[in-house]
Amino acid sequence: MSRLHSSPDTTFMGIGDIPAQPVYGQSMFSSHQLQPTRVQSIKPHITQPDWIAGLLIFCFILLAWGQVFYYKRIQQIFRAPFSKRFINQLTRDGNLFSERISIAMGIVYLITFSLLIYEANELVFGFTFSGIKGILLYGLINAVILGMLILKITLVRFLGIIFKTRETTSNYLLNLLLFSLLSGPVLLLAMVFIVYLKSVMILNIFLAVFACLMVFRFLRGFFIGMALRKFSYLFLFVYLCSLEILPLLVLIKILINITRATGA
Repeated sequence: MSRLHSSPDTTFMGIGDIPAQPVYGQSMFSSHQLQPTRVQSIKPHITQPDWIAGLLIFCFILLAWGQVFYYKRIQQIFRAPFSKRFINQLTRDGNLFSERISIAMGIVYLITFSLLIYEANELVFGFTFSGIKGILLYGLINAVILGMLILKITLVRFLGIIFKTRETTSNYLLNLLLFSLLSGPVLLLAMVFIVYLKSVMILNIFLAVFACLMVFRFLRGFFIGMALRKFSYLFLFVYLCSLEILPLLVLIKILINITRATGA
């Protein structure tokens, strides 16, 4: 029999003559073992506001601008805290307090340091303020830090005039400026990991690194003050503690009082 007539033509069959449906065996491919737990769709959870990304991008733009136009000056800034020779070279090449690169890197330090405190509050401390959160809370932190820096510089200059130690005061302020400019890029790198990973462990690591920088800055300031023979080392130590540690303790105390008043 030819292959053409091997199977019947169903067009000439009646409804009752339709052949039986084929029987399928078990497939060699098995389905996945994942079982759905809910039927409703889940809305995407946005864990990071866009204004933080904007701040980080702005800081990177400032650093890139400084790297292009003030590369040599940035190299001097990063070397100066670790060598007196580079400090002398830095002061000979110009007044760092009034240069554009100092303003740009100072803005980076202010933005990232305020953001560090903001993220530390979000992840660890959990201070809450009625009606103030998000970018408003960050703006408040930024304003408080800026106000404390201005008050600190004014106080140091005033004490320098009173005790007639203007040269040593200028060196001390230069030391503060150098470590602030140095801390800005370090904090910026830290915030990229802290903001997007939301890891308390990474936050603690970078807080420890930042604390080491502050201790190093304190020791540099103490060695600068040792050049003054007319003051005892104990007086110098108390003076530096009043400038470096006391403002932080006052700020922490204010935050605790505000939090208790808000909770009450």
